[in-house]
Order: sequence, then C-alpha cells, then structure tokens
Amino acid sequence: MAIASFWCLLMYTYVLLPWMNISDGAKHFSPSGCQLVSKVAHCRYLHLTSIPKDLPSDIQELLLDHNHVKSLDEDTLQRYPHLNNLSLKSNNVARIDTNAFRVTSKLESLSLQDNTIYTKYILVSLSLKSALSLRWLDLSRNALNEDMITTLITNLTSLEYLNLDYNVIMRLDRSSFEGLRNLKELSLQWNYIYEIELGTFDSLVNLKTLNLAFNLLPCIVDFSLTQLQILNLSYNHIEWFFSREVNIEFQLQKLDISHNQLLFFPFLPKNHHLHTLLLSDNKMKFYSKHFDQNATFTDFLILKNNRSSITTVDLFPDSIPSNLSTLNVVDISRNQFDYLPDDFLPAMSSMSYLKLNWNCLSAFDLSKKHIISDLSFLDLSNNRLSELSWEDSSSSHHQLNYLNLSHNRLQELPRQIFSTMNSLRTLDLSHNMISLCSASTNNAGYQDCVDLRNIPSLQYLWLSGCGLTLDKQRIFHGTTLTHLDVSYNQLKNLNFLQDIAKMLKSLSLRNSLHLVDNSDFSEFQSLTSLDISENNLTTFPMSLMDLTLQCLDVHENKLTSVPVSSSYKPLIRSLNTIYLSRNSFDCCKLDWYGVLTGSNGIKIPDVKQVTCNFSNNYMLVQELPDSVIHGCHWRNGGTLLSLVLSLPTCLTLLAAFIFLYLMFRQPLLKKFKKHFRISSSY
Repeated sequence: MAIASFWCLLMYTYVLLPWMNISDGAKHFSPSGCQLVSKVAHCRYLHLTSIPKDLPSDIQELLLDHNHVKSLDEDTLQRYPHLNNLSLKSNNVARIDTNAFRVTSKLESLSLQDNTIYTKYILVSLSLKSALSLRWLDLSRNALNEDMITTLITNLTSLEYLNLDYNVIMRLDRSSFEGLRNLKELSLQWNYIYEIELGTFDSLVNLKTLNLAFNLLPCIVDFSLTQLQILNLSYNHIEWFFSREVNIEFQLQKLDISHNQLLFFPFLPKNHHLHTLLLSDNKMKFYSKHFDQNATFTDFLILKNNRSSITTVDLFPDSIPSNLSTLNVVDISRNQFDYLPDDFLPAMSSMSYLKLNWNCLSAFDLSKKHIISDLSFLDLSNNRLSELSWEDSSSSHHQLNYLNLSHNRLQELPRQIFSTMNSLRTLDLSHNMISLCSASTNNAGYQDCVDLRNIPSLQYLWLSGCGLTLDKQRIFHGTTLTHLDVSYNQLKNLNFLQDIAKMLKSLSLRNSLHLVDNSDFSEFQSLTSLDISENNLTTFPMSLMDLTLQCLDVHENKLTSVPVSSSYKPLIRSLNTIYLSRNSFDCCKLDWYGVLTGSNGIKIPDVKQVTCNFSNNYMLVQELPDSVIHGCHWRNGGTLLSLVLSLPTCLTLLAAFIFLYLMFRQPLLKKFKKHFRISSSY
C-alpha cells in the first residue's frame, strides 16, 4: 500500500512540475500544443476547434489566432478567471454565449478580427455587455454594417479602444457610438463611409484619435471635435475641409488629409495645437494671380427679416485665415501650386519640416524674410524651378540639414548659396544643368558656377544627370562627403575625387565611365557600396578585389567574367550583395558564379535576369540546359580530351597522304601492287 502511495505521489509531482515553473519565464508546452511563457499561452496555428482545457488556471493571456474555433460556450472560459487578454483572430467565431465572459471579470482586451460574428451579432452583443472591464475591442474584418455595429457596441461604457476596420459601414449617425463615453481611440478605415451625420461623435467626449482613412467621404464642412488630437482622413474623396468658426480651443495636433481631392488649403480651427499637417496628393493651388484684380469678387444678395443687404465676397482669397504658427511638419507635396502667397510660409513660424515636391513652382525664395522659421528639412524636387532667391547673409538658414532641389530647371545659382548653410548634411542637385566651381575658377563670376567647397557638414551629395564633365580637380575640397552620386555625367578621370577618396563610403558612377578605361579604385579604402553599372565595361576592374565592399552593382556592362576565383581576396570576404544582370558572360566560364553563390552566401537580387552566351545564344544562368553544360565540358576538356578528339582526324589525314603519295610515285605503286597481288580462281 505504501509503495502504491509513493508511485501516485511521484506521478502527481511529474504532472504538476511543468506548471510550477511557468512563472520563471521558461517555455513549456501543454498537451494540446500551446506554448506557455510566464502567464501567456501561445496557441496560434494549431488547428484547434475549441479553447483548450489543459492550460494553467492562472493564465492571463490566451492567444488563439488562426485556428478553427466556431463558438464560445458559457463554460468555455470558466477555468480561466484571471484572463485579461483573449485573441481569436482569423477563426470561424460566429456565436458567443450570453454568459461566456461573466467568469472573466478581468478581461480587458478582446480581438475578434477576421471572423463571422455578423451571422449571430445580436447574441454576441449580449455577451459583450457582460464583459464589464473590457477596454480594448477589435471587430475588424467581420462584414459588419452600421446597424450591426450600433447593436454590438452601444453602452460599452468601459471601452477605450475600438477597431472597426475592413467592414461594410456606409454611414454614421448619432446612435452609432452612443454610450461610449470613455472611448479614446476609434479606427474606421477601409469601410465605405460616405456620410457622417452632424453630431455623430459628440457623445465621445474623451476621443483623442480618429481614423477615417480609405473611405468615401466627399467633404468635411463643420469639424467641431474640440477634444480630438489626431485625425486621419487620408484616401477619401474630400474636396473641402471647413472647421467650425468658434473661439473655443481645439486640441488637434495632427491632421492628415493626404490623397484626397482638396481644391483649397483647408480652413483650420482658429485656436489649435496643430504641429503636423499632411496634405500631399491633392489638387490644391492658389488662384488670385490667375484672375484680374476684381474678377474674384462677387456680390451676394441676402434677404433676412424682410430686409435685403448686399455682401461682397472674395471667392479665391490667397490669405489663410487659420493660425499656422504652431505647425512644425508640413507636407503639401504632389499638388498644383504654381506660386505661394507672400505671407503663406512666413506665417509658419515654427516650421522645421517642409515638403513642396511635385508641384508647379517656377521660383522660390530661400531668404529669411520668406522663411522665418529654423527650417531643417526642405524638399523642392520635381517642380519647374528656374529661379532660386537667396540673401547673402551669414545667418541665413543655418539650421537647414536636408535640401532637395533635384529634377528642376535650375541652370544658374548664386555661387555661395550653400556656403552659409553651416548645418547642411544632405544636398540633392540631380537633374539640373549646373556647373561646379574648382580651384582654378575665376572668383569674379557670381552665377557661373556653384561652390560646394569648404562645407564641412556636407556628407550626402547627389549630382546625377547634371551634364557635368567633372575633369576639374578639388571641387569637393573642404567637405566630409561619405555618399556621392555622379551618375549620368561625363567623367574624363577620377582625379576630381582625390580630396574625398579615402572617406567615401558610397559612390555611384552609373553611366559615367564611357571614356575611362581601367579605372583605379585602390585609393577608395572606405567604400562599402559602389555602383558602376550601365558603363559598357569589358573588363572587371581588378583594383576592386582589394576593397571591402558590401554592395557592388555591375549590371548592364559587357563583362564576360568576374575574377573572383580566390576566396582569400578581401572583396569576396566582405561582399554580401552584387548586381550582375545584362552582361555578356560566357556560359563555359561560370566558375565565378559558383564562388559567389557557394559558401560565401552572396546575394544576387537580379539573379533571375543574369544570362550568359553560348554559341551566340543567350540563356539564363539559373536554367542552363544539360546540352550546354555537356558542350562546355567537351570544349573545356583539356589536353587529353583534345588528343582523343583529334586522333581519328589525324589518322584519316595520314592515310589520305600515303595514298596520294603512292599515286604520284608509279614505280613504287607497281612494286606495291606486285607484292600484294593474289590470283583469283574462276
């Protein structure tokens, strides 16, 4: 009897031991396959059809995503009274019993994303009302319409976060969110909302974040959510944004109306805390300069209390009535601005980040009277700029860190325009027909060249497609450039890089080396990335073999091989990415390909486009047919194979030679015939 008791105690200890050590953070597995870490049960992707009942009773988080659970019965969660987080994403949950959450009084977070609760939404709504501590609820991807939503969430007074993304909601009214007085964040993106009734969000007195992106809203004409801090209206069809004209202070900090159909700059609240305004990808512009002086004014006849009055209104005013002084980040890229009013940018006295790229501006003023803030980021790329104004002042824009002027029509720039930008770290002048000053440049000229010398803060410089010959020396003297792009120019040599050769980390010479043979890169000892693609190079620069490059781009050249046979070269040890497509590699000389793709593990992102030549036929290196491989073996078989192949030919030629010799030596032939003649019997 004592022995039986001992064995029972031993078996009990064996079963209990795994659960006793869960709190120490170690990983354990339940019989149902769930991974247990501390008080969290990870049961994802286990093909479960119901909630496991073999988990510790004190677990606090149960993650059952991507299983096949269809329902939650009344006693399903009875074993786990301490549960505060339940996730059932991507199951088949349709029915939840009314009392399913009664025993889980501490449940705060519930995710029902990507299920089918629309089929039993009334029953689900009753079960949610029993979750008295619920703060975070995700009902996204459930094919719910506005009536179902109202039934499901009404009077969930404890709720603070609600996700209704990817449903079929079309309109919202005052009853939609009734009773959610503690809600702080609401997400409604990727629905079909085209109408929001006035006062819909009035009951959400604590709402701070509202996401209405990817819907069908045509306009916002009476924005009055004074307590809201973040509003996302991107990817709608909004043409107008009007805020209510009241003197109440709005708490709005971030407003996103990008990717809409805005025709005018939005009318913001008078008093707000906006620091981020995102208006990219719209149709905004200013209109006054496109009309005669009085053409934008219209008289309105107003009839009120049997009295009439006439009011004159400017339909297209350039002045912005809103307060812009708090704005710090402004993105108005990809619009139709062809000019900016004189008082527009000066009103943004706190701005540090401005994107104006992809507009129609032909001129821009960089002087302090136009930009009074300490601007650090400015993007003017892809405009029509032919004029850039600037004041010669040592205090002008000393905070500017990033400046992008690429893809414009600039030809003449003030020579010292960048010299006073003491913090300038990144400069992009690509695709502007400019010239650069060198040590031999005449100092008398003002707009004959741009001086990039002696700017110690400059590290990133893009000069692609500027029509430069770059045969001058010391054009980068006094800089600390680490990243340089001079692609699509005409280089006569690499001498212009001698001042920065030892510090460069990234260099792009794409389509620039047509006149440079046997380029020597031996001085570029700090290079980690080099682009010499599109240059029609016939030989691989051997000076690269001693560099410790990490990324090398040699695609679209005329290389027949890559000399990487030795694995002891620094390049092979350091290289992790190489681009090789659109070259003239020999299919029978691909030993280098095995070295690159072998134990070194070098990535070839364009490997599916890498081809080789075999008998004037180009084929993919990855898909070489066996006939080509065998053909290469015969071609590369060596001395013995050549001797074996040539032996029959030699013997045939020898026999033919002897026969011809005997034909022309008749006496010898007769003697030969006489010696071998044999009589025949008839």
